[in-house]
Amino acid sequence: MNNESIEVTDQKKLQENQGFLLKIESIRRKTHSFSLMLKEDDIIVALNNQFYVTGENQLIDELIELRKNNDKAILTIKRDEYFFDVIVRNSLGCKFSNLSLEETKNIQTQFATKKVFDIEEMREFNIFRDLKNNFECIEDTFSIVAGLFPPAWLAYEQKWWVLSFFSIFSLLLLSINPWIFAIGWIIVSIYCYKAQKNLIFGFTLLSGKALSMKIAASSIHEAHKIIRYFYPKSKFKYSKLDSPQVIEGEDNFSKDKKNISETENALI
Repeated sequence: MNNESIEVTDQKKLQENQGFLLKIESIRRKTHSFSLMLKEDDIIVALNNQFYVTGENQLIDELIELRKNNDKAILTIKRDEYFFDVIVRNSLGCKFSNLSLEETKNIQTQFATKKVFDIEEMREFNIFRDLKNNFECIEDTFSIVAGLFPPAWLAYEQKWWVLSFFSIFSLLLLSINPWIFAIGWIIVSIYCYKAQKNLIFGFTLLSGKALSMKIAASSIHEAHKIIRYFYPKSKFKYSKLDSPQVIEGEDNFSKDKKNISETENALI
């Protein structure tokens, strides 16, 4: 998609509607925005890559239509001078305020340089972290491998301790009786297939990590770059990014301390 054509279209839209970007003022529990882990002061910038200045009522109506049609859309958020995307399927259920016209125009200029992707190219990631800044990105997807061959699925998800336990338990059943092993394998395969998302989340929580963010990105590498911006000391098991640099300065320290505090609260 051509960013220049997006910019021209959005400038005309801004002039015609005399609209303003929306900023999240407050978030209620048990709402879609709460489940997406959005925050107060997050700015709603675009819907499906279209700069959004048509107002709160129109946004609510469009998002409600998504739920009615069992559809989804890309919602672009600006947080701390950085753009990132989430996938929305329902009205956010939060309270908004308007930015000024000048702020809206400034963000429009910044948004014109953002690389955009179609929704078919986007992958949803659940971001987990522990108190030592170890991060894990779990893709929100459904794998048939979990039902066909659970050990391969566990290896792909890098749940090595669970894989070890599963292997030892399988060998134990096989040594007792091959039929017991076969029945146990079928039961475990069916369960892993149907409950794979809850299992992966549960295994990750047991490892001492807490859910800290949800994002949509075109690849795991892009997801890592987004995380590194918000969490400068973030570390990943397998990543193309360099090791985090030592952060100096009071602002960065305060930001990292706040992030750690949020993770501690999530782990309680």
